[in-house]
Amino acid sequence: MTFDPVTALADVRRGMIPAYIYNDEEVFRLERERLFSRAWVFVAHESELPEPGDYVVRRVLDDSFIVARDEQGTVRVMFNMCLHRGMQVCRAELGNASHFRCPYHAWTYRNDGRLAGLPFHVDAYGGEDGFAKRGERLLPAPSMDTYRGFVFISLDPNAPPLPEYLGDFAFYLDLYARQSPAGLEFRGPQRWRVKANWKIGAENFAGDSYHTPHTHASVVDIGLFREPKANKRKEGALYFAGPGAGTTYKLPPGDFAEKLRYVGYPGEMIERMGALWSPQQRMLVEDDGFMVSAATLFPNLSFVHNWPQIDEAGTVAPFISVRQWQPVSQNETEVLSWFAVDGAAPESFKRDSYKAYLMCFGSSGMFEQDDVENWVSITEMAGGSMAHRFNLNSRMGLTSAGEPITPPMTAFSGPGTARQGFGEFNQRHWLSMWLDHLETAPPATERLDLGART
Repeated sequence: MTFDPVTALADVRRGMIPAYIYNDEEVFRLERERLFSRAWVFVAHESELPEPGDYVVRRVLDDSFIVARDEQGTVRVMFNMCLHRGMQVCRAELGNASHFRCPYHAWTYRNDGRLAGLPFHVDAYGGEDGFAKRGERLLPAPSMDTYRGFVFISLDPNAPPLPEYLGDFAFYLDLYARQSPAGLEFRGPQRWRVKANWKIGAENFAGDSYHTPHTHASVVDIGLFREPKANKRKEGALYFAGPGAGTTYKLPPGDFAEKLRYVGYPGEMIERMGALWSPQQRMLVEDDGFMVSAATLFPNLSFVHNWPQIDEAGTVAPFISVRQWQPVSQNETEVLSWFAVDGAAPESFKRDSYKAYLMCFGSSGMFEQDDVENWVSITEMAGGSMAHRFNLNSRMGLTSAGEPITPPMTAFSGPGTARQGFGEFNQRHWLSMWLDHLETAPPATERLDLGART
């Protein structure tokens, strides 16, 4: 069966999802050509590059990029391919270097990308006349920008400006990323591969509060976590705004400080959050009584904020995890999972928060294991012939006529649309954005001649 994005979009908007899209080679080809060729994709956080010369190597599907802080302190993102014969210039995942040298013919580049060394330049090329070395550099990412320390790139040189792309979702992103003027510091990432389609994790974190009291029932049974009970998730809100969507928990009564203490934040952190957050962000917590939990920024960057019990004394510690669903194929995903914490937090808080993260998420986390079991099974089932014969029902929250069961919330201070209770509004929103890309031709690109005089 040939995949038709236009027909699929119509199905998705009425809440019916073609089952095979979670394991289909043609769909994955279109994602490569039409989505990841132009989307803004997260590649690193500036805290991973604290010193000049620090670098990490990250990918957008098959394209490898060096993310480096140069000697002047500027963060740059450069295509990891030598200008000569196309060898991968940097083969380590991270480190510190003033220069990168290609192992094939020893062409050497400064950590700002400039070509610094070309062996036998005069003998082999006749100097500048044969190869104009001056001004040549590793190809920069076609578009690159940062927000709150998050480094994003797009393979489309005509991508919309990042602030414009983030739009209203920046309001929610700040609740994770802006707890003090110090900003976040990242640890990790842990990396592993799962035999599951990348979209499933992205959709799940965008708004599947319905699975939590069932898939993760064991973490409540053993006393690790008090929040995934069905009534707690039903009282929470689902919201979508711009390119992002997420979930919240409903907090118990109290003022701003009391609610954040319930989550596990110490007084000094609460004071800084109160001073930095906007009046509307404070109102979301204090007046409306909601705290952000999981969320996804389209296409493949997710966040989770939870507060498990970390010891027998009942100590509750909040943590933030940032994760990326990196597609490998239609049925395999590389998961990158970072622990993120406010850089100005007390060391004791950082220690407890990291323990909470490891207990719940990461390669050995209990939540992680529960989720992956489901996602692998979904992917396997989507690869068979029967999956091409029907659409999955993703109409939760709608009547038979397609009308929302509950109206949008009015007592919700964040931008976008929010509804309380269960529903699949966020998943339909995410899949609609996905299909908008797949039905649009990929951006045109120009081929460059490197080092040649015309």
